[in-house]
Amino acid sequence: MTRTRATYLVYAVLGFYGWFIYGFGPVVPLLRDEQGTSRAVASLHGTALAVGALAAGALYPFLTRRIGRARTLWTTVVALALGIVALTAVPSVPVVTIATTLGIGTVGAILVNSIAPTLLGIHGPAFSGAALTEGNAIACGVGLVAPLAIGFSLDQGFGWRPALLVASVLAAAILVLARATATRLPTGTDQHSDVSRAPAAGHEIASRGRPGLPRRFWVTWVIMLCCIAAEFATTLWASDVLRHRTGSTAALATAAVTAVVGGMCGGRIVGAVSAARAPGPVLLLPALGVALIGGAVFWITTSPVVAIVGLAILGFGLGPTYPLSMDLAMQASDGQPDRAAGYASYAAGLAVGSGPFALGALADQVGPHGAFLVVPALFLVAGGGVLVVRRTAT
Repeated sequence: MTRTRATYLVYAVLGFYGWFIYGFGPVVPLLRDEQGTSRAVASLHGTALAVGALAAGALYPFLTRRIGRARTLWTTVVALALGIVALTAVPSVPVVTIATTLGIGTVGAILVNSIAPTLLGIHGPAFSGAALTEGNAIACGVGLVAPLAIGFSLDQGFGWRPALLVASVLAAAILVLARATATRLPTGTDQHSDVSRAPAAGHEIASRGRPGLPRRFWVTWVIMLCCIAAEFATTLWASDVLRHRTGSTAALATAAVTAVVGGMCGGRIVGAVSAARAPGPVLLLPALGVALIGGAVFWITTSPVVAIVGLAILGFGLGPTYPLSMDLAMQASDGQPDRAAGYASYAAGLAVGSGPFALGALADQVGPHGAFLVVPALFLVAGGGVLVVRRTAT
């Protein structure tokens, strides 16, 4: 895989998003403490991200048709950076922070939607999976510092806001770099955007005359939904489980989320190397198995050290599952990557909304430890989807 300046620029954008999203997870329990709300109410911040992703699913194809992928990406970088500033500045009242998170979730999801088609345009189908996994590894590498920074900021008495604002500083630096290097990103169009094109055999006709997305795409869609839900449920609530199961302090439990993100970073590095040599369905099943093992270690132990090791193992397995399943969806889209990315945003919206909210609502009833069993259940459903994909590919 030949990496260009455009590749590295997209990687930098993923790093910016990684700082925000992996920093936002540990912030939710801290907002709950500030606002004195229940876990279910606090989890509505995750639901706001989800609703934003659903809105992005409709907006992203429209924006790419009107202004192109590249302008869509840069516009959302600016909007997300400003949204993060707003989140740290608004009053800490649930209705206000949830509404702000909704706006952030919309522009952030549009930004993420543009990444996979952009990398597919840069590297083609042979290496897009490796590039997407590598870029997500960089996002984790940057993002793993965010929980540490938030924990340090808390320990020093500054609160969580200065650490989260670092994301906006990163965005400003990326925009300056893109301008200084005059790097251009590809702006392609779906192969089936022409309504006169005949549909492929076995595909349903879409409402605008385009061929429907293949059935295999919808299987990868379910896999994506489960993997994203597991990731967000883990990063949002692992610190809460750790506090109540092991008696860890808030600062230690918040910083411990770094173990998940660090494990994901390592998993995506290994996944990026492997994706250039083996197809996604072959790699996804063992990755989900590793995540299950890590989740079991985390769930069983009462030792903070062992629990953190379990989180790292869980993250290592979970790391490559989203980029690999996302690339599978792009490859299975029958030449309609922008359309597939829009539907992928619906999967992300449902996942971010249902996974953390279900876990938070259950935690109010049975405690965070018992509710965490939602995560391995999602891994099992995703594994079943991978088996279906492997059968249809043979």
